[in-house]
Amino acid sequence: MSESTYKCVNCGERASALYRTYGPSVLKLTKCESCKGVVDKYIEYDPVIVMIDLVLMSKEAQRHIIYNTEFKSYWKLFIILIMLETYGVWRNDSLFNIVINTICDIRNNSTINSTHIALPIKLSVAEPWASDCKGWIHEEKESMDLFIWEKDFYVQFLSIFAGIIVFITTIHLLMNIFKKIRFQNAVSLISVLKSFSLSNMSLLFTLPMLVWGNNETPPETRLLHYLMVFMYSFVFFYNVFQVLYEIPKIITVFILSVSYIVKYMTIFHMTPLIRRIIS
Repeated sequence: MSESTYKCVNCGERASALYRTYGPSVLKLTKCESCKGVVDKYIEYDPVIVMIDLVLMSKEAQRHIIYNTEFKSYWKLFIILIMLETYGVWRNDSLFNIVINTICDIRNNSTINSTHIALPIKLSVAEPWASDCKGWIHEEKESMDLFIWEKDFYVQFLSIFAGIIVFITTIHLLMNIFKKIRFQNAVSLISVLKSFSLSNMSLLFTLPMLVWGNNETPPETRLLHYLMVFMYSFVFFYNVFQVLYEIPKIITVFILSVSYIVKYMTIFHMTPLIRRIIS
């Protein structure tokens, strides 16, 4: 790793080195010239401690992973987490599906885990939204041919992959535009991909509902669980992008909110489109 990429985990200032060696068994951690603290205390920590601090959304641990480690396997984590998100949507068991089923008034959709929340008022969906709503209605998967069932998973994978690419692109462009306005250096796309993979690990908290949820799970319980995961994920992304881009908090919240909206809009429209193309 290049020396210029090192950063102090406490204040975010650049550092020339993380440690210096004075012999085969003598190692001294470098102190930050700005805050006078140790540049990266996590060098001496067990990886388990680092993971715990990441779960607790420690910005120090996030800086350690993003700037002071190689983190070469981010692309593997990226793919695994996309497949996990795909599985939740394909199984019709995610916050996104709950919103679609509720807005589009889809009560019996694809699996036993379909969740529809009754609203006090009936929503009217205008075209072409209504047409795309129909694209989310399927036959029961239990009665479908296995090949069609598997094909639908790949359709959903392509749709979610497109949504994630749009999400990352929107964040990267808007954040870098703001940084250029403030005459700051742009962030590399590789750093963004690493940060996204790190933040998206919050999807792992959907596993309890995906594994143990069933048709007897109340809709309110399912909704509450996924809402809590989404809120945690949003804060996680916010913290990581604050570490990465170092721009005002309100701007980060705004750009992140816009990017989420664009992502889910893309998935909503892409899935029926792909199904129409391959049908």
